Amino acid sequence: MPGIFVNAASARIKTRNNTVIHGEITSIENAVYANIDAGKLYANVNNSTMTNSNVYYNVHKAITTDATKKDQLDYVKKYFKDLGYGVSIVTDPSVSTHLQWNISW
Repeated sequence: MPGIFVNAASARIKTRNNTVIHGEITSIENAVYANIDAGKLYANVNNSTMTNSNVYYNVHKAITTDATKKDQLDYVKKYFKDLGYGVSIVTDPSVSTHLQWNISW
């Protein structure tokens, strides 16, 4: 019977930690605005909840498995790609077990 049980798309949305995702997006947006004002065509973000966490690093590098954390990283990346930005997630050059967002426009 359709409509009784939650569908997969709704289950995924309800599982996301929207506070973490919103905070990450806000950190990146702030860096983008600052670099627009500075005349730069990129922003590198390495001081946020996801970038300062070994857990997100390990998930991104497939050292550990955490479907929720991977979904959060993928969601943030897709958010900016859908706005037309170039987005990559790399190892933070100053901390080898943390991430860095590289955003370009």
